[in-house]
Parts: sequence; C-alpha cells; structure tokens
Amino acid sequence: MSIADANEQVVRIGYYENDNFQSGAAGCLVKTGYSYEYMQRLRLYTNWKYEYVYGSYGDLYAKLLSGEIDILTGLAYKKDREGKILYPEQAMGNTTYVFLKRMQDLTINSNPQSIVGKKIGVIPGAMADITRNYLAKNQVDAEMVFFSDVKQRDRALIDGRVDVTIVEGNETGAMAGITVIAEAGLADYFVCVSKQRPDLLANLNQAQKEMFWENPKLKEMLANTWYRRSEISTALADWEQEWAANHKNFVIGYTRKFLPYSAADESGNLTGVLKELAPEIFHELKLDDIQITYKGYDTAEEMLAALRNRDVDVIFPVYSEFWSAEQQDFATSDPVISSYYNLVYRGDYPNMETAVLALNRANLSILSFQGVHYPHTQVLYFPSVEECLDAVAEGRADATLISGQRTDYLLRSKNRYRDLLTAQLPQSATLGFAALRTASDTLRILNHGIALLSPDFTLVHSYPYEEKHKTTFQEFLTDNLWLLFLAGVVIFILIINDWQKKKKYLQLKESKQRELEAKIGEISMLNHDLQQKQTMLERAAEEQEAQIREISFLNEHLQNQQTELEEAKEAAEAANNAKTAFLFNMSHDIRTPLNAIIGFTDLEDRVLGNKERYLDYHNKVKIASRQLLKILNNVLEMARIENKKIILEEDVIDARGFIETCTAMFEGELFAKNITLQTNIEIIHPYLYIDYTHLSEILMNLLSNAIKYTADGGQIEASFRELPGETADTCIMESTIADNGIGMSQEYIHQIFEVFSRERNTSQSGIQGTGLGMSIVKQLVELMKGTITVDSQIGKGTKIIIRLPHRIGEEPETQVALSSKGNKDFDFTDKRILLAEDNDLNAEISIELLSATGVTIERACDGVECIDMLSKAPAGYYDLILMDIQMPNMDGYEATRNIRSMEDPAKAGIPIFAMTANAFREDRENAAIVGMDGHIAKPIDIPTLFATIKSVLKP
Repeated sequence: MSIADANEQVVRIGYYENDNFQSGAAGCLVKTGYSYEYMQRLRLYTNWKYEYVYGSYGDLYAKLLSGEIDILTGLAYKKDREGKILYPEQAMGNTTYVFLKRMQDLTINSNPQSIVGKKIGVIPGAMADITRNYLAKNQVDAEMVFFSDVKQRDRALIDGRVDVTIVEGNETGAMAGITVIAEAGLADYFVCVSKQRPDLLANLNQAQKEMFWENPKLKEMLANTWYRRSEISTALADWEQEWAANHKNFVIGYTRKFLPYSAADESGNLTGVLKELAPEIFHELKLDDIQITYKGYDTAEEMLAALRNRDVDVIFPVYSEFWSAEQQDFATSDPVISSYYNLVYRGDYPNMETAVLALNRANLSILSFQGVHYPHTQVLYFPSVEECLDAVAEGRADATLISGQRTDYLLRSKNRYRDLLTAQLPQSATLGFAALRTASDTLRILNHGIALLSPDFTLVHSYPYEEKHKTTFQEFLTDNLWLLFLAGVVIFILIINDWQKKKKYLQLKESKQRELEAKIGEISMLNHDLQQKQTMLERAAEEQEAQIREISFLNEHLQNQQTELEEAKEAAEAANNAKTAFLFNMSHDIRTPLNAIIGFTDLEDRVLGNKERYLDYHNKVKIASRQLLKILNNVLEMARIENKKIILEEDVIDARGFIETCTAMFEGELFAKNITLQTNIEIIHPYLYIDYTHLSEILMNLLSNAIKYTADGGQIEASFRELPGETADTCIMESTIADNGIGMSQEYIHQIFEVFSRERNTSQSGIQGTGLGMSIVKQLVELMKGTITVDSQIGKGTKIIIRLPHRIGEEPETQVALSSKGNKDFDFTDKRILLAEDNDLNAEISIELLSATGVTIERACDGVECIDMLSKAPAGYYDLILMDIQMPNMDGYEATRNIRSMEDPAKAGIPIFAMTANAFREDRENAAIVGMDGHIAKPIDIPTLFATIKSVLKP
C-alpha cells in the first residue's frame, strides 16, 4: 500500500438512480452523470476514497439523517433541514422546475389561474416547497398529490390521475403527448453532509472553494455536458405550435459552393450537410410535415438580398457571431458546428496588420469572420476560392482564409498550390443559420431544434460531403518516382537485349554492304533536296519570328490599355469616395445652425411673457436660419464640383459681428448645460475679407466640440485677436477656443484630424459624434493657408488655436446705405400683383409679407390659371406677376412663354419676376431666356423682395 493510500479517508456516499444526474446505481454498472463527474473532480482536492451505498432517494436521505452514510448529493435547501444535516457554503448546481400537462387538455395553459382546482403531482421536498410558493405567489387554489418516486408521478399524469406535475427542467424520460406550460421556480442543490461528520464539511467547503477558483465555469460546463434537453422538451409551447401552423413551407437560402456544408450538384439541387441538418432539426421537434425548399446563391450579396427581400426565411451557413450579425442587420441562430479557418500563405507567415487578404466574396461566413477578427486588414475580393489561391500563388495577395475541412482538397487541386503553407487560426468559426431581426420566432424554433441535436451531429454528417481529391496522372508520377526508376531499369535491360540482337543482325547484313554503297549516290541527291527544304524552313522560321515580334507589340499595347483602365477605375473610386466624404460633411455642417433654431425656438416658448428676451431669441433664430441657408447653398454648389474642389468666396464682412453671430448660435446649448462662455475680441480692423460660410463652419465645429466634451457647469473661453500680417494690407486672425472638459490623450492628438477618429474615453462616456468635424476643420484651414495647433490633457481640457490670414477691407457703402434706411419707402397702395404659386403655405407667406406695403394681391394656383386670369382682366389691371417655376398643369417657364406671345401688347409686356427655390445661376439664365424680367430666390429676403418690386412699381 502506498503512502497516498494509507492517508485516504473513506467516505460513504449515497448513490441513487437519476438519469443524467447520476446513473449506474449498482456495483456492476458504469457510473456517469453530472453528480458523479462533480464528485470525481472534487476528489482531486480531498483525500477521500468513496464507498458507494445504493438505494432510493428516500431511503438514502433517512440513512444520512441516521449517520449510516456520510454524504448525499442533489439536496435542495430547506429551513427545517438545517438542524438535521450540514449544508456547505456553495451549491453544486441549480435546476429550474417546470409544470407539465397533457397536450390534449386544453383547459390548462400558461395562465396560473387555469390550474385552479386542479391536481398537481409532486415529490416531497424542494418540489413541494416550490409548488407551494408558486401557488401562493399567484393566489391559486390547487390540490397537491404526493408521490414517492418519479415514475409513479409521471404515470399518474399520463393516466389522468393528476392534471399537472412539477419536474426538474433537467429530467429525462420521454412521455409522448406531454408539454411544458410554465416555469415554477429555480432552486440550488447541494452536496450535503451527515451532522455526525462536521470534519467532512470543512474539507468540502475548502475543496469547493479551490475547485471553483480554478474553474469558475465548472457548473456551466457540467450542465452543458449532461443536461441536454430531453424528449419531454420536444413538446412545443403554444406559440411554437402557432408558428408551425403558419409555416407549412419553409425556404432556406444557401451558398452554392461551400462543401461540406452546402453546394449545388450538377443538376442544381442541394448537396451538403444542410440537406440532412434542416430536416433533422424539424424532425426533433416532431414537425416532419413542414415542407423545406432550398434556394442556392452564388454570392453573399445575392443571398443577403434574398433574405432582406423575404425571398427566403433563413440563410445558411453564416458566422454565428452577434457583433457581425448586428452590423449586417440580421440575427443568427445557435451554432450548429464549431469549425476553424486556415490561413493559407506563401513564404514567411504574414503580419495580419499589414497583409493583403484575398477573400471569396461568395462566402458570407468568411467575410463576417474577417470583419470581426481582422477588421483593419486590407482585402481583395474574388468570385471564388480558387481565384483567391491563385492571387496568393502569384503574389497579388499575401494570404487567404479557407475552411479547415476544405484546405487539403483545395491545396491538392493544382500543382501550383503545393508551395503554399497553412496555419490554423486560433479563433473558432461557429456556423449557423441567419434570419431577419423581425423573425425572432423563427430563430427560437431553430434553436429549440438545434438544442435537441447530438452535439456532433453536423460534424459527423459533414464527412461524406467533404470534397475528395482525384489524383491526376502527373501527380501519380510525382508521388511515385520509384516506379519511373524501375521502368527505366527495365527499359535499359530491354535496350541491351535489343542491341545484342541487332549486333547479330548486322553481322548477317555485312554481305549486303556493297549493295548499299551503290545507293549512296541516290542518297546524296536526296540530301541535296533536304538542304533546300531546310532553307525553306529557316525562311519560314524568320517569318514566324516577325509574327511573334508583332504579337509582342500588340500584347504590350494591350497591357498599356489595361493600365489605363485600372487608372480610370482608381479615378472613379476616388470620385466615389469624394462624394461619400461630401455627404458626411454636409450632415455635420447643417447640424449646428439647426440645433440653434430648435434650441432658441424652445427658449421662445419659455419667455413668452418677456418681450425683450423673446425678440432676442427670435432674432437669433433668424440668424441661425440664414446661416443654415448659406450652408445649404454652399453645399449644393459643392455637390457639383468633382474631386472635392472647394472655391473660397471672400467678401468684406464686419469681423466682430461675424464672431458674435457664430457664438450666438450656441446660447441654447450653453444654457441647457449651464456652461459659461467667456468671449474676448481684440480686433484692430473691423472689416476683413472673410469666407463667411467656411470660416463659420470652422468656428462652429470648434465651439460645438468644446460644448459637447465639457461637463455641465463647465467653462469655455473663446478669444479672437488680430496679429500683424506679412504685408501692410493683411493681418492674421488668431482664434483660440479653450475648455475645461474631458481632454484628450497625447497619443490621440496625433490622430485627431483623421476621418472618423474619436478618443476612446469619449465613446465610452456616451458622447455622440461622427469623428468628421476636426478633419473638416483641418482641410478648410489648410485651404485658407492657415495653421491649427491642439494642446490637451485628459481631465484638464483642450485648447485649439487657429491662425488665418485675411486681407483688410473698408466698410461697404451698401451696408451704410442699408443701415440708414427702413421699409417706410415701400408703399405700393393702388398697385395690383398677380401671384402664381401652387403651395398654399408659400402663398400665405408671400401674401402676408406683401400686404404690409398696401399692394393688392390675387393668387393663381398654377400656370394655366395665371394665363386665364390675365386674359380675362382688362389691360393694365395687373401691374406685376410673381411667378413660381415648379407648378402642376403648367410650370412658370411655359406660362411666361404663353404670356409673351399674347396679342395684346400691354398684357404681353407685363413685368414678370420668377420667385422660386431654384436658385442656381442657370436657373436665373433660364428665367431670362423665356422672357422674365428678374429672379427672386426662396427663402424670400424681404428687403430684396421689396426693392425688386419697387424698381417696377414706381409711384
């Protein structure tokens, strides 16, 4: 006996039969189950040697109380047991209890009130306690009928002696026609110790503590191993039965070239493990009457489109990973197989951060796998896995990803692949089904069936569908060089033998040598003929070489054309990227004035009784609206410029007023976050040449970021000072925006101007943003030949300084004139205007604005009505027509042509002004071409409108 054996402590453990929990309750039987494996693992942390005592649960519990056994597993906690047995500090597991009923009993459902007055079969102990708690919680009056063992209880339910039974969710034992109606509760169960053995309890507590420390997921692992869903759980819940009734036909989309999982055979029919997997899932659920239809697709895009268009119910196979599924806006089932991918490469193992991957665009699972594990790796897409391997073999790509079950077949399919190397990737590739997020019931049904499958069902059934390599004759010779050697030896022996025979033959022919000499003359003549033919062949060879040179020239020409096509493709992609960036910039630019409009509108509602503040907020809404209009006009102009060309348009502007306008737009946001904005303006020359739209875009981006990343109650300082320029007629405007917000790390400052870049702490704090703003600022500052510097510390704040050169201007005369005039000169009393406007809201605004001048306004709803009203009115009745362009029945251009062609010269010559939202230069030119006298752009600028009308309706 060893020292270890001498130190072992014999522990008497009660062992009762309970499928999956512990089986083999006899000395000659093999023992398995959750409890058995748990106790064997526990033994590694103790010096216990088990002595099994067999019996029923009730008998063994009595022996535990009397001290005839030391340990009994699977006991739930009960208050009245505390003084009778010893409980450890931690449970060995837990179980969910559920209620079962006969499927044909339609009086009972998931509503607790449906079991009022019914008989419930229970086993004394934890089941009885959980049943009492459930009845009390739901205020249900039902009769509990007690049974001594599980078989008696189950038989009573089948025979109808009880209406409902409570069972452990992990119990097995198939009962046809039985279904789950509700969850009763959850209970822990323990390894309990006899009260007479407190020494074992101390050992048990310490052993469980160490075991769970080393393997925190032990209970979950054991539960997944031993507690597969039983035959009882194949019974469908009410909602599952309803789903089955509505899905007699089920359509599955699959990838056509992805064996062993799915493919299309020569007849176009499905082959692969999917052919067996899908029917088996429904068979496990007893839904064999569902008709399954399969649709194959060549590319991942086609298969996803079919899913989104609801041409199929689910698709297969997909990478069963939640993040990837969320990015593609679908949901995945539980995995049906856990596979792996091989990295196939040439030469040294590639650096995945800088490598170029060749991927099969038809394989959705591999595309999703790459997007999750190698999102920053550059990818080249090919229509098939063979073309991916060709790209790696030819050096156009560094590596490709291939399913582990296909690697051997593919690498042996061509000799050129034999130099390629493989490495299994560490990440597992779990595959499953995918459905639209709105089809959650479908995925739940599939998950139910998948849970009932054998864990290795898909793997085992995939082997027959693995592609088998057929050895070619060349491969056979390469792999069997010894056969070539043997054949060579045999041939050599045959040659020697033949030579010996020929030697004898030549000896016999020596006598005929003289006859041959007589024919030498004839042979010489033949040789002369051959020389002439050789000369002809040489000439033919020269002609062929000339043709080859011509073909080489044509080939070089084709290669040049290919290069030009590739350059054109790159130019097109660059243009497309420019358009994409343009759309992002547009969204970012309009957000700030739009927020100001919304914010000040809300503030107006709060100060209705304070006229001064109301007018102030109202004026700021106007300012923000004009700023939004400027941005939109500029955006529309930029949309027509290719390759991101931006034209700077500088006008003489009041610099101080410009700055105050920009800061005023943020008063609503500052007020909402109780942030103090301190503005300091030190300007020597009040009027500067400024690109109003783009400079305001820069300042609003910086102020918006400062507010966004500054906590409530924080402070922001905006300083603007004029510095000397390089010449006397220029200056440098230095703008400093400083806040005491969350700040940035020094590492991130170097990335701040990259597109879509955001500091990690900003995204974790829930602050929203696209990461485009600072990239936009950087581009505009550089375009204006300025500089930008950033200084920031985490937790202390950020300071951004921009220096831009400006030409010094003088106060515009038009501005002086406008500031000294009001609207008092616009009096159009006794004048009549015909307004052609189809939009009721626009018509109401125009009529209300013009009514203030005393003019009489009559409205036509389209071009036809406008012509009709003018025709019926006497000459001179209308003084002016304001004509919208886009109207039903007849647009403004056509109406103007008809008016100009009228026979009455007074009516044909009436002044007509276009008043439309079509505000581009070509719109103004089109208005002039059809005979209009002017063009007024919407939104309407009131002074411009009145001045234009006054130029025509002179008193």
